[in-house]
Amino acid sequence: MSIFDEAGAAALRGETITAEILAFFDFRSNPQRVHAGFGTLRAGGHDWQGLGGLGSVSDIESAVGGIAPLVTFTLAGVGPEIARDVIDARTEVKGRDCRVYLQLYGADLAPLGGLYTLYRGVMDRLTHAAAGPDAWTAQLTAETRFSRRGLPPFGNLTDADQQRRHPGDAGLFDIAQMINRRRPWNPEIPETNS
Repeated sequence: MSIFDEAGAAALRGETITAEILAFFDFRSNPQRVHAGFGTLRAGGHDWQGLGGLGSVSDIESAVGGIAPLVTFTLAGVGPEIARDVIDARTEVKGRDCRVYLQLYGADLAPLGGLYTLYRGVMDRLTHAAAGPDAWTAQLTAETRFSRRGLPPFGNLTDADQQRRHPGDAGLFDIAQMINRRRPWNPEIPETNS
């Protein structure tokens, strides 16, 4: 059974069907469910708060050819209090989930079918810009889970990474000098550098 069955049946009856883009942000202290329109919508068993036309989502591209494109969420018309949120972004935003959904509605704003997932990502950076004392804009970037697949799962084999995890540990201090260095297995063979 397709998710568009109910919408198709409504269209065949001549009813007006609307589509709404919904976004979920799993902020650490206060997860948010929003949509770009006005008022509160009900979908997927949750209430989604309207941003009054002040929010937008950049183009959502597929991760093709080893490239993981960023998605940018923009919120305009915010006040200077967004600066505090930007400072707290490292704990509130970075590495947390976000999702973008499509929901179809009938003329009475009753959901037709379930939520259709358009994008699943991980929030990365929250920035802000001020065009004036009361005209602030916030931008939140997100990336797919594939964007960091080339990184080591538990960190890098470097002294700097080791110091971040265990300050004072000198176990990887000489690792930079060991690159391209030949170490003999037999202690009677003299050491050579190449």
